[in-house]
Amino acid sequence: MRLQRTTAALGAALTALVALTGCSSSWGEDAGLPAAGDMAAIEKLVGARTMCSDLRTGTAGGTMSEESRDPAWAVRERGVCGDDAGDTLTLLSVSDMEKFQESAKKAAAAGHATRFLLGQDFAVVTADPKAARDLMASDVLLFTCEQGFNVPDGYRSEKLLVDGCALTDYLPA
Repeated sequence: MRLQRTTAALGAALTALVALTGCSSSWGEDAGLPAAGDMAAIEKLVGARTMCSDLRTGTAGGTMSEESRDPAWAVRERGVCGDDAGDTLTLLSVSDMEKFQESAKKAAAAGHATRFLLGQDFAVVTADPKAARDLMASDVLLFTCEQGFNVPDGYRSEKLLVDGCALTDYLPA
């Protein structure tokens, strides 16, 4: 009888522990990726490393404007701002990172590969390599599904929610 109660208590404790640990961490947390939560927090994170002037939200023109309107990409909000080089940074608040990664993988397979800098719940697109390097100092990582993209030895290669893509601190020249 005592063994049954002990086994039942142990089983309940184990179930609670699994439920607690399964729900408490979000994707990317184990890799040390930063989380933003909303567009203001993304702008603050980006602005701490590179210029992000004149933030404009919405879907009007530019990088990821069509994709941000497509529910398959799970983009909650899109914004653009300017950097030091006069290039545009595209900021994306992402509601479902698995959907976002899957859509990026499908786009790459169709010949539309884009490199993103990912946090736990956001993505940034920049064409300026200096801005990308500066942003990577804030612990975001490069995410790409480009065909033939390889992470050299000695660089981080983190787990993704979809196979066939890379999440790394390696930024090719």
